[in-house]
Amino acid sequence: MGEKKVKRKANLPTKYRKSKKVLKIITSIFLIIFLIILVGVIFIGVKFSDLVAKEIESCSDFVDFIASGQLRDLEYSTFVYDKDGNQIDTLHGNEDRIFVEYEDIPTSVVDAVVSIEDERFFEHRGIDIKRTVGAAYSYIINNGDSDFGGSTITQQLVKNVTDDKETNINRKIREWYRATVLESNFSKEEIFEDYINTIYMGEGAYGFEVAARKYFGKSLSDVNLAESAILAAAIQSPESTNPYRSEEAKTKLLERQKVVLSKMLSLGRITILEYNEAISTPIEFKKMADGSEDVQSYFVDAVIEQVIADLQAQDNLTYDEAKKQVYVGGFRIYTTMDQSVQNAIDNAYNDNTLFYTERNDDYMQSAMVVIDHTNGNVLGLIGGAGKKENNLGLNRATQSYRQPGSCMKPIGAYGPAFEQGKLNPESYIEDLPLKIKDWEPKNYYNYFNGYVTVRRAIALSMNLPAVRANMMVDTSFAFEFAKKCGLKSLQNADKDIAPLALGGLTRGVTPLEMANAYATIANKGMYNEPKLYTRVTDKDGKEILFKTYDTTRVMKESTATDLITCLQDVVAYGTGYGYVKVGNMPVAGKTGNSNDDKDQWFCGFTPYYTIACWNGYDEPRPIGYRSYGNYPYTSVKLFNTVMNEICKNKEVKALT
Repeated sequence: MGEKKVKRKANLPTKYRKSKKVLKIITSIFLIIFLIILVGVIFIGVKFSDLVAKEIESCSDFVDFIASGQLRDLEYSTFVYDKDGNQIDTLHGNEDRIFVEYEDIPTSVVDAVVSIEDERFFEHRGIDIKRTVGAAYSYIINNGDSDFGGSTITQQLVKNVTDDKETNINRKIREWYRATVLESNFSKEEIFEDYINTIYMGEGAYGFEVAARKYFGKSLSDVNLAESAILAAAIQSPESTNPYRSEEAKTKLLERQKVVLSKMLSLGRITILEYNEAISTPIEFKKMADGSEDVQSYFVDAVIEQVIADLQAQDNLTYDEAKKQVYVGGFRIYTTMDQSVQNAIDNAYNDNTLFYTERNDDYMQSAMVVIDHTNGNVLGLIGGAGKKENNLGLNRATQSYRQPGSCMKPIGAYGPAFEQGKLNPESYIEDLPLKIKDWEPKNYYNYFNGYVTVRRAIALSMNLPAVRANMMVDTSFAFEFAKKCGLKSLQNADKDIAPLALGGLTRGVTPLEMANAYATIANKGMYNEPKLYTRVTDKDGKEILFKTYDTTRVMKESTATDLITCLQDVVAYGTGYGYVKVGNMPVAGKTGNSNDDKDQWFCGFTPYYTIACWNGYDEPRPIGYRSYGNYPYTSVKLFNTVMNEICKNKEVKALT
């Protein structure tokens, strides 16, 4: 039988056997580690996926925001123009912004911004992976000091419109997602357009158009290559490079400009010749003179209030809602202001000696309104004497209700009597004592003239004839007559003899109302609603408000003519004699003062203009002695000064 063979183990060295065992252990450890890492990666991936899903879900409001078109629901500055289309003011809320369309943006601006902020802007879809990684690397190796950030222009726009300021991965995920949403809904040109209209540029400027005006005194469409690079340079840190803040800031901005130009050159967006020319171009920092001041004029205040009121009525808005639209809606408001008239008013009111009363240097107030009585356009006004301190404060021309005194007589007494044929200028009327119940009206001169013509009674401002004239007509008729002429603030309690004949009203009337009433007389009995603006458009040129020119006859032409000839006598030999004279131009008007001399007026007109002027204290009290004497009233002197100035080059023509 053959022998059975036995398989024998190799007789390996002990050292080798131990190495193999260690290898198995190491392999097992690595396998375990790999499995742990794999599980960890899967776990992190799942968690990150959940985080991404969660953050994307939180962006649903942004998707709705884009879908509803609110991306451009920004604050835009409003412009105010005079009657000839010259800009006289700029209004804005918290953000001074003027919208500019992509086609109006110079190529040099586009190239400068894209070069320094996002060189592959026109290639990526909202997220530039290379730029993001590069920026992170640059940030690390430069210890946090980098020339430009990793966010694309699209991502920066997201930050500008969402105000999402968190500094964590969650915010970055939201930003990436929102950027892709923007890229999916808008063209590159639209995104760039929105970007340069929303970005803050320092010196209170939002967007590139306002920045160009504040940095260079010109519109964005007119900037050159060197200036384009300045604007792009300011994006990174607009306040620390604000050239108006300090020389250091200006130097920093100019150094940053060189970085921008170098980047443009390296990317081939400008030639070496263009680069050299831009580098050597001197930069002059100056602001555009747009007529705007920190404190608006009284005229602009009045315009704003009228536009607000009309928006409230038209669109059923609250006062605050309408006011916000005016200041941030990017409106173009075309006013009725005639700058030559307004300048004449402002110059007259610069004579402070007219406003000091008594011997303790009390400072009196005043207001004036000038109207073109042929159409109702308010050509100029002022709502106070002295320095104007705030916007939309008390405007005495349109908001102070004062007693008109004897200026009421032609409107509430003689006008109604002429209209009903009860009197004419040559009629005789009694200037004799009269008692009505417990009231015994007196004349300011404390005597009576007996029988006088109506013409003379008006010229010398007699009280008793005015009372008798009012008593000749129904009080309700006289009340409605005065309201139709323009005194809209009359109260039902004013439907009485004393208020209508002598001007002792319950509430009072404004200088604007008095100017309107006398303008109706000057316009031969035709009433025009007073207008401070003609039309308002939105930022896209769409008309949103328009003033119509509807003229209504409220008194016979013969009534107006009779009143005009009587009011001319006031100046010819009456209470205005020697104090009101406008060259050879015919002029008519009426002096007025209230009880105890608390309000003083002159309301009058030439063939071209109607003026109502008031003077007195805000808290009514006797006016007293003036530095130049007791008479004429300050309002008379102001009327004469302004009317002479605005009529000096006018052709002389008749009033009737």
